[in-house]
Amino acid sequence: MGLSPEVRSALRTIGNASIGVGLGMSVLGGAFVVSQFAAGQGSAPLSRSTTDAPAASVIALAATPTPPPPSPPTATAVPTSTPSPASTVPPPTATPTPSPTPNQETMTVTAYANGGKRYAALRAPVDYIYRAPIAGTIRVQLYQLIDGDVRVGSSVPSLPFFPYITLSSADRRVVFRPGALNDDTQMLIKDGERAEPGTPLFKTVGEGASSWRTFYDRGVSANVIASVAALPSGAELDPVAFFTTR
Repeated sequence: MGLSPEVRSALRTIGNASIGVGLGMSVLGGAFVVSQFAAGQGSAPLSRSTTDAPAASVIALAATPTPPPPSPPTATAVPTSTPSPASTVPPPTATPTPSPTPNQETMTVTAYANGGKRYAALRAPVDYIYRAPIAGTIRVQLYQLIDGDVRVGSSVPSLPFFPYITLSSADRRVVFRPGALNDDTQMLIKDGERAEPGTPLFKTVGEGASSWRTFYDRGVSANVIASVAALPSGAELDPVAFFTTR
C-alpha cells in the first residue's frame, strides 16, 4: 500500500527537522568541547598557582622568624639614699691629758731626799699593780718597828710587817718600800723568784703610806719609796730619771 502524498510530505518534514536538530546538536557539542578545551588551557595555570599558594605561604611563614614573646615589665629599682660618710663617723673625742709619768699612766713619780740620799716617791691608786722595770732576781724582807727600832726577821703578831722588795740584775738594784703587808700591800711574787720586765711584784690594796713614814719621816705620804743603785759598786743612781724614762 503506497503512502499518500501528505504522509510522505510530513515524513520528509520530520526527517529534515531531525537532521537540523542533529546538526544543531553536533554544532553545540563541538562548541562545548572547544570551549571546555579552551577553558582547560586557561585554567590549568590558575589551578596550579592556586594550589601552590598555600605551600608558598607556608614556606614564607616558616622562613619568617617568629618574634620572641614580649618580656614582662621589670620593676624599676627605687634608689635608696646612702648615708653620707659624715653620718657614720663618731664625733671626735677629747685627747686625754698625759699622765705625769711616762712609764705607767696612773703612777706619779716625784723626787724625795732623806739622809743625803735620793729616792723616788711613787703614788698610785688602790688596786694599782707595781711591775718589774727590769729583769732580775727578787728578794723579799719583812721589817717591823719594835720599841722605836727597825728590825728585820722579827715576828711580833701584834705589830705590822713592812715588806722591802729588792730586784737585782747584773748591773742594777732597785728597792721598793711599800706600806704595811696585807693592810696596804699584797705581795704578788715570792722571795727568790725570777722577774722579767713587766712581771707583777705587788699590789696596793690600802691607802696607807710607805713604811718610810713609820720608820723615818712622818711627812711621807707616798705609797712607795724607791731607790736605785748601780752594781756591783752600789753607787746611787737617779731614781726619778730611772722610773720616768722607762
